Amino acid sequence: MNAWKFGPLAWLCLAGFSTATLASVLDDGWFGASSPEQRSLAPSQLIERTGGQRQTPELDAPAARRLLDLNQAVQMAVNRHPSIADAIATLAQQGDGIAMARSGYYPQVKMGLGRGDTTQNGTSQTASLSVSQLLYDFGKVAGSVDSAEAQSRRQQALVLKQIDLISRQTAEATIDLHRYRLLGRIADEQVSAMERVYAMTQDRAGAGVTSRSDPIQALARVDAARASQLQIRSQYHQAQERLRTLVGGPVSGDIAALSDDQAARVDLARRLDTSILPDVLAAEAERQTAEAQLRVAKADRMPTVSIEAASTKALSGDNPSTYERHGSDNSISLNFTSTLYQGGGLRAQVRAATNALEAARQRIEDARLSASDQMRNMREQIIGNRARLGVLGSRKRNLDESRELYREQYKLGTRSILDLLNTEQEYYQALSDEEMVRHDLWLGQVGLVDAQGRGREFYGLNYTTVQGMEVLP
Repeated sequence: MNAWKFGPLAWLCLAGFSTATLASVLDDGWFGASSPEQRSLAPSQLIERTGGQRQTPELDAPAARRLLDLNQAVQMAVNRHPSIADAIATLAQQGDGIAMARSGYYPQVKMGLGRGDTTQNGTSQTASLSVSQLLYDFGKVAGSVDSAEAQSRRQQALVLKQIDLISRQTAEATIDLHRYRLLGRIADEQVSAMERVYAMTQDRAGAGVTSRSDPIQALARVDAARASQLQIRSQYHQAQERLRTLVGGPVSGDIAALSDDQAARVDLARRLDTSILPDVLAAEAERQTAEAQLRVAKADRMPTVSIEAASTKALSGDNPSTYERHGSDNSISLNFTSTLYQGGGLRAQVRAATNALEAARQRIEDARLSASDQMRNMREQIIGNRARLGVLGSRKRNLDESRELYREQYKLGTRSILDLLNTEQEYYQALSDEEMVRHDLWLGQVGLVDAQGRGREFYGLNYTTVQGMEVLP
């Protein structure tokens, strides 16, 4: 349809709208009336329309597993966690981006069908076929390929970062579960010990050897021990559910935390090699991406040289190029194309790429600084907890001797019930403190390994396959 014919026809169509119709269009929007479903949020409907699957609370819970050690828990978690699968899928997407960028080196083939009116020969239908080949573009395509490859390397670093993150989270969850299991045993022993003291006070009060206040005070300590027992039991179940979420199934059986052999492999004196850290690798890849984008921005100022061969064939009527009925028109041309003016867009593109390059350099330094700070903090935490363990061990032994002595003295009537109860409570508090510090030490060692970028080596993930990806040093 000729352009001069469209204007009057468009006005005629608009004139045919009634007032009610126009009001309806304005109310519903020019792009169609919004249905009631678009004005509501229903997860159940979204599941059906997006093709999702409704899952039960026990969506992927196989039979309860017996976790033998920390490494096994880590390997189970990294091989099923969806965040790692997401990162790997994104990496595959980046690989397709490289292929798309490289396609600029190859011939571009286009075809088309058209129908048009000419003032001299009326209506005609034409078919066209063209082939173009890039000859020289001053590095535009090469820069795009380099940028895509750098983005792929960045995603590889992010996959490693996600593996390290899930590994550390699983190790921490395993250590926490082990912590609360041992604290639960200590709490059980404390309740039993307080109940024995309470029974002893009842016997002595019944025999008239001591006052009735002694059983009351002992019973209060029993209740306090039971309250602490319930709290630790709740924390244990929370840690159990956390680990269950990571490994993808119920957790049962004994949990072995950090073994002595594995803990001995944590090297406090090891120098930090920031070049292997995923955050630094990702920042370096971002720098390479910015450099490639800067090269592309500068190359966009230069012309592009290409060769093109084209052919048009009139399927009906006259060929609009030759005015021959059912005629053909063939051509071959050498093209020079260049953008002369773009409203300052080319200069802005260069400035943006330059700023992106500087930002990437600063991210590299920030990643190195953060890693160094984390490693120093973890190292000091380990040193401090090791020193505390020695003191707490001595305190525990002294309190154990004291409570035995106080128990005998209470039976002889030379020691008050309050002294005995306090000593019992302090002894079990010392046991709990020792386990808390020991597990904090393990958490510090896990954090140090993560800060050093040695998590995959530490948990035995190198030379294994994680969700279809081979992990190498």
